[in-house]
Amino acid sequence: MPENRGHLKSVRPARPRVVIAGGGVAAIEALLALRHVVGEHVSITLLAPERSFVHRPSSVAEPFGLGGPEPIDLAAIARSHGAELRRGALDAVEPARHVAVTDGEELSYDILVVAVGAVPTPAVPGALTFGGPAQAHDVAAILDRVERRELRRLVFAVPAESTWSLPIYELAMMAAVDLRGRGVTDATLGVVTPEPEPLRLFGTAAAIAMREMLDARGIALWTGARALGLSEGLLHVEPGAPLRADAVISVPALTGPALAGLPAGVRGFIPVDAHGRVAGTPDVYAAGDATEFPVKQGGLATQQADAVAEAVAADLDLGPDPAPFRPVLRGLLLTGGAPLYLRAELSGDQEPTTRRLRGEVSGRALWWPPGKVAGRYLAPYLGTARPVDLGSEPLRDRAAAVGASPADDRDEAYRLAILLAEQDAELGDYRQALHALDAAAALAGGVLPDEWVESRARWQHELAPQS
Repeated sequence: MPENRGHLKSVRPARPRVVIAGGGVAAIEALLALRHVVGEHVSITLLAPERSFVHRPSSVAEPFGLGGPEPIDLAAIARSHGAELRRGALDAVEPARHVAVTDGEELSYDILVVAVGAVPTPAVPGALTFGGPAQAHDVAAILDRVERRELRRLVFAVPAESTWSLPIYELAMMAAVDLRGRGVTDATLGVVTPEPEPLRLFGTAAAIAMREMLDARGIALWTGARALGLSEGLLHVEPGAPLRADAVISVPALTGPALAGLPAGVRGFIPVDAHGRVAGTPDVYAAGDATEFPVKQGGLATQQADAVAEAVAADLDLGPDPAPFRPVLRGLLLTGGAPLYLRAELSGDQEPTTRRLRGEVSGRALWWPPGKVAGRYLAPYLGTARPVDLGSEPLRDRAAAVGASPADDRDEAYRLAILLAEQDAELGDYRQALHALDAAAALAGGVLPDEWVESRARWQHELAPQS
C-alpha cells in the first residue's frame, strides 16, 4: 500500500499545536503516546465533552456487584502530561482553515487527531441495550426479577452489526454464576449470535473453550442466528423459528460520527490509511471506533492511536519513519470465575485460501499489565493510577513473526479487513462485508484489486432487492 509521508504541507510554527478530540481510550492513548514520542516539541489540547475517563470495558461486571476501576479525572490526565483540557464536543472541521468547531466556537490547530468514538444505537428492538455503567442497574433489575421468578427465560444477543461479541458472553456467564449463587436453578439462559462459532475472531481454540464454559454454566448457544427483535415473549431470529424469551439483553450497534467537513463512509465512519491519516484531508488524523476499521475494540483503538502518534512525529520531522497500524487482538474475558486471556493475529500469506486468524487462549495473562484495555501506554497508566515512566513501556508486546518483512507489517490491517469482508459475505451479511471492504479500500489508498471491486459490485447487487 502506498505511503504518504508528506501529509503536512504548510509551514509549521516552532511548537505546533495538536488538538486531540475525544475523551475515550483512543484519545487518551494518543495523548500519552504523543508525549512519549515527541516530548515537549508540540503543545497539546485535549478537547473532550466528558469530565472523566470511564473504563467502559470493565462495566460489564457492575451489575453483579463487582467494581471496576474508578473514573479518572481528565483534567488530572491532561495536567500530568502537560496538556490543556478544553470541555466540548467536536461538531465539525474546516480543514482549509485548520479550525475545529466545538459548541459554536472555533479552535485552531496545526494537527487534529479525531478520536471521538462511534455513536451507539439500540440494535435489537424490545431488548435492554447494555452500553456501559448507565445500564448496570437495569441489568441488575432483570436478574432480580429472574430471582423472584417473574422472568424465566433470559437471552443474551450479539447484534448482527457487531464484530466484537465478547461483552455478551461475559454478561451471560456472569449472570449464570450470579443466579446460581442466589439459588436460582430453574431459569434458562441462552446466547444468540450471528457468528458461526462463538468468539470467531479468536479462532478455533477460543470457540472450543467458550462452548465448554457455556455448557458448564447451563447456557444454551444458537450460532449463525441474527436477533431481529423481542415481542410477546418471542425473540425473532433469522434464520430459524422464534425463540421463547422473557427478556433479552444486547449491546448497541455502532455508527460513525459523520462529522461535517471530514470524509465519511456510508455508515458515517472516517476512512484512514494504515497510519491514521484521514483520506484527502491534510493535517487531520483519526483513531479508534470513529474510523472505518471494522472491529471496534479498545485495544485496537490504542494501537491505532500509537500509529497516529508516530505518523504525526514523522510528518513533523520529529521522529523516524512511522510503523503502521498492525492489529493484534487481545481480549480479557470475565467469566464469573477465573478470567480467560485471548489473543489473535493474522497469519498466512495473501491468498484467500491460506489467510486466517491465529488465536491463543490461556488462563494466564498473555500481556502485561493484564488489563482489559491493552494499550501500550494506557495499560500501565491505568495499572498504576498515577503518572508512570512511559519510556519503560511495561505492556509486553508480542514478538514479531519470524521472517516477517516490512511489507507484511504494512499490509496487516488491510489483510485483516479483507478477511473479515470474506467471512461476512460467506455468512450472507453483505452490509457488514461492504463495511469491511470500505475499510480495506481506505487502508489501500482508496483502491482495490479487480477481484474485490467485482466482489463489491456482487454484494451490492445482493443487497439491492432489500433496499
